[in-house]
Amino acid sequence: MRIRGIIIAAGESSRLGEPKALLELHGRSILDRLHQTLGNGGCDEVLVVVGGSHREAVQQESQRIGIPMVVNQDPSDGPVSSIRTAISMPGHWDALLIHPVDVIGLKETDVSQLIEAARGDDSTTDAWVISYAMRRGHPVIVTRERIESLLEVDGPLHLRALLALPDLVIAHVVTDNPLVLEDVDDRIDWIRVSSLIKE
Repeated sequence: MRIRGIIIAAGESSRLGEPKALLELHGRSILDRLHQTLGNGGCDEVLVVVGGSHREAVQQESQRIGIPMVVNQDPSDGPVSSIRTAISMPGHWDALLIHPVDVIGLKETDVSQLIEAARGDDSTTDAWVISYAMRRGHPVIVTRERIESLLEVDGPLHLRALLALPDLVIAHVVTDNPLVLEDVDDRIDWIRVSSLIKE
């Protein structure tokens, strides 16, 4: 199973007031950290989806890191528009690993656990979700066949709707990392969550 990892970084970050991808933690940008985490965790390729008013700044950081970019020309529909953009980019992959840039506490072991579960699953599973304390977190892996339904005119309106379909089979991969549940929306979130992340 070839896995395309995507980091969704096309949001406006209106409550934070600056692009989340460029926040620095232990001397590195969040985008840089997540790129390494997804790559070292086992993704065959890692892309960042950029767009919106912070597009140019995030593009510059992406170029500095050397991470391939996909431009979401209209991110007004939210994360699903970035997912659709990444799906439409040419290339060979069997499943999409989706991770929002504002979930900053992801570990390589979380990614490797999730990918190992997906690659070792010979059943009819459609999606694999990282979970902590019986709650779904990020990232999530969805097979190409099922994630491409987001491109259909009468398909699910967003990822949550896709994962809620009654015929979609989900496997939960349990982690001991509570930070897979934590997203950074504002400055208070950033101070709280970043203080919990070690080098």
